[in-house]
Amino acid sequence: MADNDFEQNIENSLHKSEIDFLNSKHQFELRQAEIKFKAEYEFKLSKNIQKKEEELKARLEEQKREYEEKLISQRDWYEGEILRRQEETAEWHIENTKKLLEEQKKEFEEKLKEKEKEQISEIQTTTSVIDETNPVKVSVILPIYNVGKYLVQCLNSLISQTLYDIEIICVNDGSTDNCYDILESYKKKDARIKVIHKENEGTGVARNTGLKAATGECIAFVDPDDWIKENMLERLYNLLKEKELDIAMCMPDGYNEKEQKMEAFPYFVEENFKNIPTDKIFNWRDLSPFSYPMCVWNKLYLRKFLTDNHIDFAEKVDFEDHKVIFGALFHAKRIFFIPEKLYVYRFNREGSILSDNNKRLMDRMKMFDYVEQIMKDTGAYEVLKNELLLYQVHDLLYYYSMIKPEFKEEYFTQMRDNISKMNLNDEEKKMLCEKESDFTRILEKM
Repeated sequence: MADNDFEQNIENSLHKSEIDFLNSKHQFELRQAEIKFKAEYEFKLSKNIQKKEEELKARLEEQKREYEEKLISQRDWYEGEILRRQEETAEWHIENTKKLLEEQKKEFEEKLKEKEKEQISEIQTTTSVIDETNPVKVSVILPIYNVGKYLVQCLNSLISQTLYDIEIICVNDGSTDNCYDILESYKKKDARIKVIHKENEGTGVARNTGLKAATGECIAFVDPDDWIKENMLERLYNLLKEKELDIAMCMPDGYNEKEQKMEAFPYFVEENFKNIPTDKIFNWRDLSPFSYPMCVWNKLYLRKFLTDNHIDFAEKVDFEDHKVIFGALFHAKRIFFIPEKLYVYRFNREGSILSDNNKRLMDRMKMFDYVEQIMKDTGAYEVLKNELLLYQVHDLLYYYSMIKPEFKEEYFTQMRDNISKMNLNDEEKKMLCEKESDFTRILEKM
């Protein structure tokens, strides 16, 4: 019995072990299956995630492309719309500006008509005598001879000055064109215009006639074929009064009549005025007049200064203004310059002395005696003698080269006599030959 129990126990134990083995094997297989399933799941999940990422990336790229295309399309539309609106706005502004200009033109013309009526009425109710309560600040002197083609522009520039308290003294020096009619017409338009008709005696006599008739505090000389900017007289008058000057001076502008355009005359280019100070009062002792262009009409003169120093024009000769130019510049104690182009000088016109180049150019030599005497009277001769000699020689040679061939021999004879009168010493001759190369040839020819 005992053996049977033992066998039974062993059998039971083996059976149990088999069952436990089978259970362990089953658990192991289940675990392997679970691991395999999990690995397959994770692989599939990874593949799915990768696929989803690729799909998402592709979708994002597509959306980005669509957005960029839409953005470009919108930008093009906005730019086109802006351009269209700008064009519409520009057209509107152009049309609006045209209308505005037309309205302003109509308004200006109406005001001009009213002003003309007022001036005519004023002329009818006043005399040519200047009211003492409204003294003349500037007398403008015009010597007029056969310049009808240009006179209207000149007179318009004078009656349009921002400085109203002026008188315009027009000396008609026996003109044979339409100057007489123009002057009589303008005299009726503006009471400030005084007209003196006289027989022909030359520009010097005409200008001196104007000087004698002048009542203004200051004097301005204007050539009737030129014109001045509308603020010239006011600008120079205020400057002269403020700084207590003898002469207020500005830059000249130029108009080439032949080319019909604004252009500086070679002698009056800005470069030639660079030596003149623009920040202080000066006179010939500070700055030689020979160091910058000299002309009579780019200045405003104190009338008392001219009369006290007996400054007037040479008569019965051309280049008569040299007597005033040098007389003023060497007598003046207080001169001031502003680099503003306020006077317009017309050049290259038919009939002018510098365009004709005829024997009238010889009159320029007659001016040297006046200049030398003025320099001696003011103490400038000994100081600036060499500059005067150089000025004379340069002048003589320049106009010798300019004068027409048929007058050259006569000009040379007068030039030779003029140089002989200079009594040049060897040192002066050497200086002049160094400065003017053609002078050596002239001396040899003499």
